[in-house]
Amino acid sequence: MLSRLNKLFKNGFSIIGTNSIFARVNKVLKYGVSYADTTEVLPAVGKPADFFDSSYLSKHGWWKEKEHDWWRDELNWENLVDRDRAPIPSSENREGYFEDHHLGFWISGYRDYRKTLSAVEPYGIRGGRYYDFGGSTGRVFRHFAFQSDKWDVWSSDFKISSVEWNQINFPKSIKTFLNNCNPSLPLPDNYFDLISAYSVFTHINEAESTWLLELRRILKVGGIAYISIHDEATWQNKAPMLKDTVDKFRPDIADCLEMPEGKTVITFRDDDPYNCNVFHSRQYIERVWGRYFEICEVKSQNHDQQAVVICRRPD
Repeated sequence: MLSRLNKLFKNGFSIIGTNSIFARVNKVLKYGVSYADTTEVLPAVGKPADFFDSSYLSKHGWWKEKEHDWWRDELNWENLVDRDRAPIPSSENREGYFEDHHLGFWISGYRDYRKTLSAVEPYGIRGGRYYDFGGSTGRVFRHFAFQSDKWDVWSSDFKISSVEWNQINFPKSIKTFLNNCNPSLPLPDNYFDLISAYSVFTHINEAESTWLLELRRILKVGGIAYISIHDEATWQNKAPMLKDTVDKFRPDIADCLEMPEGKTVITFRDDDPYNCNVFHSRQYIERVWGRYFEICEVKSQNHDQQAVVICRRPD
């Protein structure tokens, strides 16, 4: 392709025409690739019990967020860790979460599991069929499987290495499969009681509405979709890596104190379906997402800097 473009230049092809061709090539690369960039499937680093360290728990308390009460219970951490029989992925196979702090990685997933339960129980969701959309290598869904017998656990991801790792290391009772970037899932209608999407719609642009409708299709009437987003509070309290991305790729709005209204997209690459960071205003969530779901709540900074949208499928 590049040699053909060079030949066009030599033959006096206009810059405008060539730029148009480059734009079309980038669009093909962006939408013609079904799966995200993948990595090598590496051996697991060990079982959760291998990394249990009571001194870590006494020295660190980052999971003790004042807005949440689950950690105020008397927790037997050693017993919780022992229940989890699956290994922990290397940092390269878990999107870099907690680098090589393996116990911290495990606790972060348990924290988000407990926060999810606390958020959905008031809506009558206490068990059933659960689907973690974009679940990577099980940071959260493993806890639904091992800490309770109330859930039939499913997960998918569009990163091939993540799904391969899951199918090697998790028991068959956890149903994991590969989806692609196109909004179509090989799942029945009205199937799940609870769907989660942690840090997924923070990276979906054009296909957002279609994916929302696909999740609505597979969710039972009255079921809950628990979806994290970047909202106004995220904009004002950006994590360093997110701030760097906004500064580099959207310098025109990087210094804005208030987030632009509606949906704001920060595109950082053109050759992969995982290509952007997305911010959503509350008004946008009500106006657009509210067409497909009942928007029960929007909880700002509920997952670190991310907000959570509690969506219920109406009758």
